[in-house]
Amino acid sequence: MIIRYSIGKSGQVLVLEQNVVDHFANWRQSDPKMPESGGQLFGVVEGQCVKLMRATGPRVSDRRGRFFFIADRFAERREISALHMSGLHYLGDWHTHPQAVPAPSGTDISSMADLFVRSKHDLNAFLMVIVGTAGFPKGLHVSLHEANAWSALNVERET
Repeated sequence: MIIRYSIGKSGQVLVLEQNVVDHFANWRQSDPKMPESGGQLFGVVEGQCVKLMRATGPRVSDRRGRFFFIADRFAERREISALHMSGLHYLGDWHTHPQAVPAPSGTDISSMADLFVRSKHDLNAFLMVIVGTAGFPKGLHVSLHEANAWSALNVERET
């Protein structure tokens, strides 16, 4: 399944490629004993299409529990460098929530704003995907985050 999201009124479209959707499905917290998982999102911008082509994580060095995920930021920096050399750009982060239809917490929102401000990049916003336990696309929260604002994206279609 490939899922497409409209990016506001920009005319751009975010495309979650099959391997990324599969990665999210593999890590969703379907069992009550599963800890949260997460990682980074990488892709390319081709005209009006933002292609999400790779999701990384979780890593052994991340700290994980049923209701928290703390990424190994040093490992993430290494991923960004390595994947950039292969032509993929860092676009944002993903993590799971143990709820059917996920919604960002206050911590999620403030963390993404802080990450956006502290990072060196040329992006208008960072992408955040939260993976819930429901089937996709209902079980995905997809949003864009800037320094002082964020907005959820709406599914355009799935194929």
